[in-house]
Order: sequence, then structure tokens, then C-alpha cells
Amino acid sequence: MLGKVLFAGDANLDLVFSGLEKIPQEDKEIFCEGFTLTLGGSCTLTAAAYAHIGGSCDFCGLLGNDPNGDNVMKYLADAGVGLRLLRRQSSVNTGVTVNLVRAATRTQVTYPGCLAIVDETEVILRDLSKYTHIHLSGIYGTIKFLPRIAEILLAARSAGVTTSMDTQWDSSEKWRFADEWLPLLTFLFVNEAEASSLAFQYGGQKKKEAGWKETWDCLRMLTVSPIIKLGPHGAYAGGKLYEPFRVEHVVDPTGAGDSFAAGFLYGIIEAGYDFNSAMWYAQAAGALACSFEGGYSTEFTQGKVAATAQQRLTKTGDN
Repeated sequence: MLGKVLFAGDANLDLVFSGLEKIPQEDKEIFCEGFTLTLGGSCTLTAAAYAHIGGSCDFCGLLGNDPNGDNVMKYLADAGVGLRLLRRQSSVNTGVTVNLVRAATRTQVTYPGCLAIVDETEVILRDLSKYTHIHLSGIYGTIKFLPRIAEILLAARSAGVTTSMDTQWDSSEKWRFADEWLPLLTFLFVNEAEASSLAFQYGGQKKKEAGWKETWDCLRMLTVSPIIKLGPHGAYAGGKLYEPFRVEHVVDPTGAGDSFAAGFLYGIIEAGYDFNSAMWYAQAAGALACSFEGGYSTEFTQGKVAATAQQRLTKTGDN
């Protein structure tokens, strides 16, 4: 299924404070071990990871015409992401997310900036035929784009273009419009909390927190292929638990889920893997992303992801 992927959704800059000595408390100062200014935004991180491992892709979104926007563009260009559909606007600032990382946990605070006004639906519909696959991410931070997601997915289905979405968290937990777009997706990426909340809202799950299998079964009634990212517990998809890869040192989990999605899509679209092998490749990509600060790094390469994946495949006999 070789072809170009269009990534559309959120774009912003990340400030990452890692190695916090303790959980932040009101009116008290704490210290951390590391600080990184890097690429942020779920969709831009996934696009950059996809390009870093050899995938062909473009990003469609909006940035402010400011220094933070300049930085985001440079990160994307350096990764090899096509920017012909990236728009900039002087009247709004580029969004910024502050990531507070302590061990394997992460707290985020986002200034949305241009995310509050972005809606690139018309551009996507115009250029749809140029792509094999469309990946949408961070949509609940893009309030004007959100109501038009189903329109894009319907057009993609009519054009024979496969689709995927990584919702990211909906702070309202109402998951507006999800009942419209869930049946139209080829693949859905969600973490454990997102999966449970969605399944509770739309899938008949009787309580907000349930087991992985129960949650997956509920989501499977709503969308054809839900993939639940479980962090240190691995991932659950196709009615099966995929155990995690281990890295020698977990530095920062920021962007690990985005790298997971990029690895899976690369496996399916570019590498020609079957679903099972693409899941293992995704697990390797997510694990590797935990070994450096921030969600973006030149250390995230095709060779390193493949080497990590092969270690597991050789050990377990899965292929």
C-alpha cells in the first residue's frame, strides 16, 4: 500500500521539564534535572516520526507567524515532512505545551494559540486524491476543525483513501461528534484513559474504568480497528495484548504514543507488514521514543526502530 500520507491536526512547540524531584505543589518551588525546547503537537510529532523512519508525508495545519512557528517549521523540515500545505497567520500565536515529567508520568498544560482557529478542511478535501492515507490527531484541541472531521472521513472513504485518528484527550469527556467519525475510521489510536472514556460514552461500557479486553470489545462495536496504547503495559489490539519492548533507560515518555502510531502506519503503508508485525514495529517505535527527552529527536531513526523490533521478533518468533 505504498503512497504518501497526509497528517492534519495540531501543531505547537513543547517545553519539557524532565526529572522532576517531586509532584508540583501550589505556591511551592521544585527543581528538575532537564529542560528541552522541542517540537510538540501530537500530529506534528507523528508526522516527524513517520518521516524520520523513512515515510513520505505532508503536514496540513496552521502556525502563527512568530518565532515559535519558525521553530516548528524547522523541526518538521529537518525531519523531511512536506510543508506545502502548512499555513501561517500573523494575527495569532503558535501554541505551546509545557510538559512536566516525573519518572514515567507526565502532566501537560497547553496554550492553544492558533489551535483555537485552525480549520483546513477545504484544503484537505481539495488535495485528497494526492494521498494514500490521512492521519488526524489532536482534534479535540482544534475546536473549529472538529465538527468537520466526519466530512473529511466520508470523502476519504469515497476516494478509497484509508484513514486513522489519534484522538488525544477530550477535557470535557463528552467526545462530541465521535459517534459520527468512529464508524468511518480505518484505525483508531487511543490511550487507556481515552479508550475507557470513549467506551463509556458511546460503547455501552458500564463504568468509566474497565479491563483492556472489555474496553476494546466495546470500542470494536463502534469502529473497525481500535488500538489501545497501554504505555508500560504494551498495547491491546485485534483482541490481543502486545507486551512492551524494554529500553535500558526510560528518559521521557513524551511523544511515545505518537511514535507508536507513526511506527504502525509506516509498517502498514510503507513496509507492507501484516497487522501483527506492524504492531510489533509500533511497539518498538514507542519504546525507542522513551529513551530521549521530548517527543522529537534525530536519534529516532529507521535503523534503530528496526533493530529494536528485530530483537523482539527474534526472541518471540513473531513475524
